Amino acid sequence: FCLFLCLCFGVEDLRGVTIVELIKKEGSTLGLTISGGTDKDGKPRVSNLRPGGLAARSDQLNVGDYIKSVNGINLTKLRHEEIISLLKNVGERVVLEVEYELPPSGRRLTIVLGL
Repeated sequence: FCLFLCLCFGVEDLRGVTIVELIKKEGSTLGLTISGGTDKDGKPRVSNLRPGGLAARSDQLNVGDYIKSVNGINLTKLRHEEIISLLKNVGERVVLEVEYELPPSGRRLTIVLGL
């Protein structure tokens, strides 16, 4: 008779939410690539920041950040192409609601007992 018991104590992935405001010049781009959408691989997120681009220069966005809304428009139910179109046609003032991972602050303890 063998019994294994595993107890795991840890901190769940913690996330923060912030607002990022970008002002772009007419004819310029945000300098970021977005992946995701309801028809793609999940929640819209920043998959690339163009070096020297507006988003990268802001120092407020990172690859992996989730974009929850653009100028108050919730992205969770939009397809990828709708998100891209929205970002391309958003105007000069762009307000992004961004969800990001917080650094881990807790320890994970695993105990395995074999009887």
